[in-house]
Amino acid sequence: MSLTTKIKEINTMEQTLNTIHVHRHLDADNRSEEIIGKKSGCYEHLLLHIPHSSTSFPSDTHFTFEDLDLDEQLLIDYYTDELFVPQTHTQDIIPAVFPYCRLYCDVERLTNDPLEKDGLGISYRRILHTSATPTLVRTFSNLSQAFHTYADFHAEVSKKLVDSALQHPTLLIDCHSFSCLPNLLNSNPPDIDICIGYNDDETRPDPTVITTIVQHFKTLGYKVGINQPFSNSKTFAVPVSYHTVMIEVNKRLYMTEPTLDRTDHFEQLRHDIQTLYALLLK
Repeated sequence: MSLTTKIKEINTMEQTLNTIHVHRHLDADNRSEEIIGKKSGCYEHLLLHIPHSSTSFPSDTHFTFEDLDLDEQLLIDYYTDELFVPQTHTQDIIPAVFPYCRLYCDVERLTNDPLEKDGLGISYRRILHTSATPTLVRTFSNLSQAFHTYADFHAEVSKKLVDSALQHPTLLIDCHSFSCLPNLLNSNPPDIDICIGYNDDETRPDPTVITTIVQHFKTLGYKVGINQPFSNSKTFAVPVSYHTVMIEVNKRLYMTEPTLDRTDHFEQLRHDIQTLYALLLK
């Protein structure tokens, strides 16, 4: 299958599922009220979406973490899989962790993402100007590899979400961290500890849920931003109702950059994040 055909297929799938989702939502308001609660402690399942924690590349690409320069290394959400995913497996917490580095494929991006023009779309493309090579394009995947990987992971997470939300009130938590150093995504990093983001549509949790999340972290002494400086949360075009919220944590809370060493606060932050789950689950 050609890349053009694959991209069209992805776009068609998203448009179709969005249409189904809208009609399903309009035709099933009563069911939505039953399935999606309106207060904290109203969910039966949490789906932990973790797209940027990995430092690995597929073996056939022949790239490794050591091939990344400092600017590229700063883009990775180190250890977020360990911070957010409980060590003990439970049926009500469902992890969805992307296994590859975001420099190979960024599954958080849209198929027509505005950041594509800056080389920060699904497939990383960075133009460097050097004296030896006037124009050098750094990339770690071709478009075909990136789009096929993107489509596969979206299908995997969408299935998990449908399987969960069909029977259980489900909250998707979009799990991230951000650098405290200037980087390709943010030249002026914010002076906050944790950012909570949500969408202004049917996937937005009830204000009581958002308040519970914000107050949980504020009570523990963290400086919290709400849809500032980062906003919105990841969604998947599926024909079921669910809520989604983003939690971004400042890397300075748990590690040092660029050495990647964990700090003494790592375990405390992991505990503080995961004790939130009991407040969200029934």
